[in-house]
Amino acid sequence: MLLDDIKRSYAQDLDEPIAGLCLHLVDSLAHVPPRELRRISLAWLASIADRKWDDDEFQAALTALTTSRLHPLTMYFVWHDRDEDREVAFSAGDVMRAVEEMVFIHPRTGEEIPDFQRELTPVLRASDAFMQFLEGHER
Repeated sequence: MLLDDIKRSYAQDLDEPIAGLCLHLVDSLAHVPPRELRRISLAWLASIADRKWDDDEFQAALTALTTSRLHPLTMYFVWHDRDEDREVAFSAGDVMRAVEEMVFIHPRTGEEIPDFQRELTPVLRASDAFMQFLEGHER
């Protein structure tokens, strides 16, 4: 069962207090209706952990939850296109490349967007595998 595998992996591979924080978050997320896990804010997830979003231990747990082999969460970023009054989603990989290169290009116009890091909002969602697991186990 995916949930047991995720929890076993964190318990074996991570040190405390990060392992305990990951286990608490995974258990909590497993009890949320799947439709509510399509867009998760950092603030909401941090509140479940009873931490601030910029807490070092919360950030370490977040890294584990989004990058481990059996990651239950996927991170992406949204940028508000003021010209078209809409949000545009970008993968974490695309944003990391932009940060490395210090260049963020408007997806429609091709123009460079200055000070782009202040314009991006990190957002989480349940990973595809975790979502399938949850949808198969709804009560």
